[in-house]
Amino acid sequence: MARVELGQRTGLSAAAVSNITSDLIGTGMFIEATEEVPTENARGRPRVNLSLNGNYARVAAASLRMDVVEAVVADFAGNIFVREEFPCSTRSLSGEQVAEQCAVAIDTVLSRVPGPLPSAIGIAVQGIINPTEGQQVWSPILSIRDTDIVTPLAKHFGVPIVMENDGTATALAAAQRNPALKQGLTGVLMAGHGVGMGLLVDGGPFPGPRGASSEIGHVRRQPSGAQCRCGQRGCIEAYLADYALYRDARTLTNLSITNHQQPSEDQMQDLVRRAEQGESPVVRIFEEAGAALADAVRVVASVLGPNRIAVTGSSLRAFHLMKQAFVAGLRESITPAIDPEADILIVPGGVEMITEGMVHLALEQVDAIVAVDPTAAAVA
Repeated sequence: MARVELGQRTGLSAAAVSNITSDLIGTGMFIEATEEVPTENARGRPRVNLSLNGNYARVAAASLRMDVVEAVVADFAGNIFVREEFPCSTRSLSGEQVAEQCAVAIDTVLSRVPGPLPSAIGIAVQGIINPTEGQQVWSPILSIRDTDIVTPLAKHFGVPIVMENDGTATALAAAQRNPALKQGLTGVLMAGHGVGMGLLVDGGPFPGPRGASSEIGHVRRQPSGAQCRCGQRGCIEAYLADYALYRDARTLTNLSITNHQQPSEDQMQDLVRRAEQGESPVVRIFEEAGAALADAVRVVASVLGPNRIAVTGSSLRAFHLMKQAFVAGLRESITPAIDPEADILIVPGGVEMITEGMVHLALEQVDAIVAVDPTAAAVA
């Protein structure tokens, strides 16, 4: 944006904006974009837009999911320019090995784009985490509990490490894609490899008094119901997550075996095609998933009463198959009343949103560093 708009948004005088932006240009954080073409017959000089200098600093992020670590590298403007997945057997990892796997993944993607170390790194883990202590508290994809992941990574890389639950990371990415989610209390439900929720207050993560993230996917929907990966039965996730849908479909129809206990995107797309072609057992599975998604939204609306609720994640690939049951389930809600068309935002996206959200958090960490010393995070 131009300096004049910065002044309008911040309430600062033109002189203050000019001085501050000149300093930031001098440190290399801001750059002046090409001059805009003036409107015909407009008086005065054309406005010059300022933008973030992507080369000023860079960050890295990693997402730990069932049997895979995904790692990315991004520039100061948030552009991700390398992304790679690294298979591993997550339930066989010790606490030390979890940190090692993340470090190897990040080191590898950094080697793809040689240059300085990142100024901050974001780590997302599926399950319950304590972001203030950097601890993995519990996760359905790991056999360990109460493990410090941040300290060994900080020691290895020598830069600040920020940690979050994958649901919160996804919520942050969703808010970047849809600014309406940055207003008030927002619940962002993520359905895909698992089912989670990120809570945001005015666009920032809301961790709760103990720093633990939300686990809406493990709210019991049916006592003694379907087996969930967490060990309980009847969880919402056991009727909505990709692994649960594919598992149930395999008991009813002829499907290929999954690798790493998680269906691939191709396998899930095949499942969607079967339902679209009218294969009734698969159709019923997606209808049940729609009802489970409605149950999750109703719990969030009834308990939290947020300003907005959004739904995102790779499960939306089949939302057209779930929508009728989803809308019917929401219309059964009495308190509070939910209009599925007006009150629920659908934000397209998949697992890539987890690392997008962690890039956002890592960049906020860089912002905090340069607020104290504008030269501290510069890579050049």
